[in-house]
Amino acid sequence: MLLKLTGIKKSFKNGILYRTILENLTLNIEEGESIAIKGKSGCGKSTLLNILGGLIPSDEGVMSFNGRKISDLSAVERTEYRKKNVGFITQNFHLLNDRNVYDNIALPLQYLKLTKKQIKNNIEKVLCDLEIENTIRRDIRTLSGGERQRVAIARAIVKNPSILLADEPTGSLDENTEKTIMGIFDALNQKGMTLVMVTHDDSISSYCKKVYQLYNKKLHHVNHMG
Repeated sequence: MLLKLTGIKKSFKNGILYRTILENLTLNIEEGESIAIKGKSGCGKSTLLNILGGLIPSDEGVMSFNGRKISDLSAVERTEYRKKNVGFITQNFHLLNDRNVYDNIALPLQYLKLTKKQIKNNIEKVLCDLEIENTIRRDIRTLSGGERQRVAIARAIVKNPSILLADEPTGSLDENTEKTIMGIFDALNQKGMTLVMVTHDDSISSYCKKVYQLYNKKLHHVNHMG
């Protein structure tokens, strides 16, 4: 089991009250799976993704990665877990406009203390795999939406993470670009990368082998595809 969540609870303070978003939530993720998590806006999908990625801790429950309890780690240790094992892709890409494509993709490799030669080789390979090698020195602000999303994917996968987390990854893209991006995700999954995607879109979730609906603070298995 790559990732195992048991009895997860998460609440947020709203004024003087606490609002519980997730409660007694359970999820098992096998290596190489592709999982879609659907649900209404505000139901806790992004919160769950942030817990999986080690960005925030749960209030209660246990999360284990390859048998190691991530829920017991300190903030610094969670950062190490994230740096080594997790790739993140967000709807708004979160690319740095003051750095070019190369420097954006280099960031996670610099955090891992790779040499300049290793960084260069990894970046050139991932850009070639995603067919955007011609963008390597371009200014982020000159890229189309589809190119930006590919750069965001490149940055997320360049360190070859154990799990790729995507939050509404095609929400701002046109239909043709969306299909291209989903084809990239599908190819990554076929090569063995574990994928967990948050989406409200049936056409996106249909690419995943397992689909869950998040409601009443828990995950409910909806469908098995393929």
